[in-house]
Amino acid sequence: MAFLALAALLAATHASACQCFNFSRAEIVQRADIVFEGTVAAVTVARGQVQATIDVQRLEKGPDLTSITLLTPASAAACGVSFRVPQRVIVAARRDGRVWRTDLCMALALRPLPFVPSR
Repeated sequence: MAFLALAALLAATHASACQCFNFSRAEIVQRADIVFEGTVAAVTVARGQVQATIDVQRLEKGPDLTSITLLTPASAAACGVSFRVPQRVIVAARRDGRVWRTDLCMALALRPLPFVPSR
């Protein structure tokens, strides 16, 4: 009987998973308010959100910032990005009032641009 109760409980719960549309890099850049490459300087977690401070090394789009603090969900199931110090990242983010937000859906198509040496 206990097994049936456990089976019913497990069947009643549903899995939550991150689901993203398959946007191209160009579409993500167009939708973003800022796109940059940088190094993660600090990461904190509070109230289900990850706050990551990133030192900006190369700006592709957006306001000229040397450092930015982003919010992302703390769970990958909620499409949160797993930032780690001193990880090098390429990020697309959107402005949400006074904060910047990003998620896995905005990061999926971002790849480093090829390095082209100057002549």
